[in-house]
Amino acid sequence: MDRILILAQLLLMGFSVLGIAAGAPALMERHLLTLGIAFAGTLAAALVPPRWIIAQARWLYALGLVALVAVLVVGRGPAGQEEVRRWFQLGAFSLQPSEFMKIALVAYLASFFSRRGTDYPIIGPVVAIGLAAGLVAIEPDLGTALFLLFLAAFILIVIGVPFRRLIAIGLLVTLIVASIHGVFLNKFEYITDRVDAWRVMNLDPTLLERWEPDRAERIRNAIYQPERARLVLRAAGPLGHGPSAELPTNLPERQNDMIFAVITYAGGWIGAGMLLLAYGLVFARGMQIATRSTGALSVMALGLTGYLTGQALMNVAVTMAIVPVTGISMPMVSAGGSGLLAAGLAFGVLHASARRIDLPEVRA
Repeated sequence: MDRILILAQLLLMGFSVLGIAAGAPALMERHLLTLGIAFAGTLAAALVPPRWIIAQARWLYALGLVALVAVLVVGRGPAGQEEVRRWFQLGAFSLQPSEFMKIALVAYLASFFSRRGTDYPIIGPVVAIGLAAGLVAIEPDLGTALFLLFLAAFILIVIGVPFRRLIAIGLLVTLIVASIHGVFLNKFEYITDRVDAWRVMNLDPTLLERWEPDRAERIRNAIYQPERARLVLRAAGPLGHGPSAELPTNLPERQNDMIFAVITYAGGWIGAGMLLLAYGLVFARGMQIATRSTGALSVMALGLTGYLTGQALMNVAVTMAIVPVTGISMPMVSAGGSGLLAAGLAFGVLHASARRIDLPEVRA
C-alpha cells in the first residue's frame, strides 16, 4: 500500500468518525461497520491489476448504465418523495448506482483515449457522458449529474483534448441543462428553490420582498440548511468544542451533506484545515501517480484523483453556501454506504496504480 495514500485515507476516516461522534452518535455503530466495509473495498481493489479494469471498462460502464435505468424503475428515494428514485434497498443497506458510475465513467474515458488518442472524434465519450449525467439527473440528482459533467470536463481538459473536440462537450452540457430546465426544474420545485435561496444569501437579500408570499416562504425554508451551516462554521472558533459538544443550532443532514460543518465545530478551524490538508495529500499523490504513469493508467489516476478531491471541494463549497445546495457527500468522510464504498474502491485503484510505477517512498 502507498504510504502517503494510506495516511491520507486513515486521516479522512478518523475525521469521519469525529463527524459522526459529534453530529449523529446514534449512528456510530453502523457507521464503523460501513467504514470497515469501505476499507475492505480498498484492500480488495488494491489487488486488482489496473490494466484489467481498463480492459473491462466498457463492460463496467454498461453495467453502470443498466443499474441507472433499473433504479428509475424499481429504486427508492427519501421518505415522502415518491417521485425520487436514487437507490436500491437491499435489506438494511442501500445501493446508489450513481456513486459507482463515477468510477466506471473514469475507467471508460481512460480506456477510450488510450486507444483513440485525444484528437479523435469523441462521439463515444459524448454519448457516454451524456447518458450517465442525463440518467442521474432524471432521478433527480442534479448535484451528482453536474459533478459527472465537471469530472469529465476536468479529465478532457487536463489530458489535452483539442478545443474543437471540447465544443461537443459544451453542446452536450447545453442540451442537458436545457432538458433539465424544461422538464425537471418545473417538476421538482426544490431545485429552483435551492438556486433562489443561494441568490438571496449571496447576491440580493431583497429578492424575498419581491416574490409572492408562498414562494418567499419556500425560499426561506430552502435557506434554512445553508444558513445553519454558516452559523455552525462561524461558532466553531480556532480550536473547536470537541466531539461531545452540542451544535449551536439544528443542522439537517449533519451526518452527510453537512458533515464538514460538524467536523469544523468539533475540531475548530484548525481541524477543518487539517481535513483539507488530507485531501491535499490525496491530490498531490494522485497527480504524481498520474504524471508518472502512461496511457490509460495515467488518465484513470487523474480521473480518480479528480473524483475524490473535486467532490470534497464541492461539498465544502455547498457547506459554506458558495454554491447552491446540491446534496453531494464528502468522499471517505460522509455517512452512507454507497459513497463510502465507492471512495474506498477509488483509493484501492490508486494504491494499485502506485505500485506499478517508480514513486519515491516517504521514510520516517
